[in-house]
Amino acid sequence: RPQPTRPAARRSAVAGLARGAAVAVDYAHTAGARPAFGTLTGYRDGHQVPAVPDGSCDLTAHVALDACAAALGPDVETKLTTQREFLRGLGFSGSRPDLAQATTDPVGYLRALSRASAAAELTDRAGLGAFGWLLAFSGC
Repeated sequence: RPQPTRPAARRSAVAGLARGAAVAVDYAHTAGARPAFGTLTGYRDGHQVPAVPDGSCDLTAHVALDACAAALGPDVETKLTTQREFLRGLGFSGSRPDLAQATTDPVGYLRALSRASAAAELTDRAGLGAFGWLLAFSGC
């Protein structure tokens, strides 16, 4: 749950921008769908483990990005989106290159395939693409 000083810190971060956008990225949930028992969890070696504050794992908790946006106040323009939607808007598709390119430009094909693989991972709805993004604009 947000602490009383966090909304002030978020407002201060956005207010410090003369022009641009502040971006928050999180596993996220909405305030209305906030889990009853919270989202505090631990991670060790890339695997989820019980949250134990003894230094044996990284601790994290998901954020209600819509609540963060509301805490910025009505005078701050915000946009809530997913990583998938945001990156797709920039042209990241994850589509495989034309296989015919492999015969005419094998190195170029491998480069394009590598880029497509990375884009597919970043935009996967069941993985990284589900991350929530909050953009807060200033002077734009």
